[in-house]
Formats: sequence, structure tokens, C-alpha cells
Amino acid sequence: MNNKILFFSSIIFLVFFINADSAYKSKKFLIGDIKVDELFNEYPIFKSRYENYKVTQQIDLRESTELSVIITFGTWCHDSEREVPRMLKLLAASGVKEESISLIALDIGKKEPEGRAKVLDVRFTPTFIFSIGGMEIGRIVERPTDSLEADLLAIFGLPD
Repeated sequence: MNNKILFFSSIIFLVFFINADSAYKSKKFLIGDIKVDELFNEYPIFKSRYENYKVTQQIDLRESTELSVIITFGTWCHDSEREVPRMLKLLAASGVKEESISLIALDIGKKEPEGRAKVLDVRFTPTFIFSIGGMEIGRIVERPTDSLEADLLAIFGLPD
């Protein structure tokens, strides 16, 4: 009797897993370079979280010349859904120009056509990489240590 229950439970689990996997694979995910508008149009959850996020501390990064921010993330990733809109809102409130921000969407294997995730040693999503004049000055991986604002202040050596 127990073998029959185990056998049928295994079959049910297998059918569920195959269906869930195929549903996941059929879902469209953005990969590679994308614009903020494209992200918000394709994934309204990112837009609504951007609009609802309240920046808790004003940070002025307008004087940070040659600043570039690379954001690697997955449209399939719940951490990205939470942190990317917040970071985009914080950067906008800090005076960072949109052209200084590169959004690179990764697939589930954390890859994209140009191979930048490997070159940048991205292991978790999202990863926010901050550079000045081409030199990396810091990164936030997956989630902030304290808060996005506090971590950003630490990366730029600004007082809180």
C-alpha cells in the first residue's frame, strides 16, 4: 500500500514539476540592454514599486562626474522586483542622469548575449555596480546591508 502511495505521489509531483517548468520557460523575460521605460512597460510591478517607494534620505550625486551605474538584474527575480525600482528612484532623486545608468537584464542562468555578467563577476541579482571614471568604487549585491541610502552614502564616502 505504501509503495502505491509513494508511486502515485511521485507521478503527481513529476507532472506538476514539468508543467511548472514549461510555464516558466514560456514566459517572456527581457535579456540584455534595456531602457527604464521598456522595463516599466513590460513589467508594471517595477513601475508601481518605483512610484510607491519613498526616498528616506536625500543624497546629492550631481557633482559625481564620470559616474556610471551598472544594474544587472532579472525580470524573473523577486529581489530585483523589490530593489531595482528603489535604486532607480534613489538615483533619480540623487540627480544621477538616466544616461549614466546601464540596465542589463539577465536570464535565469545570470547570463546575457554580451557576456558582461561573467566579466563583472555577477553571482546574484540584482547587483548594482558604481564606477567613477571607469574604476569600480563599490557594489550592492542582492540587497543592501543597511538600506539603499546608507549603503550609497558609504560607497561614496558621504556623511549620513
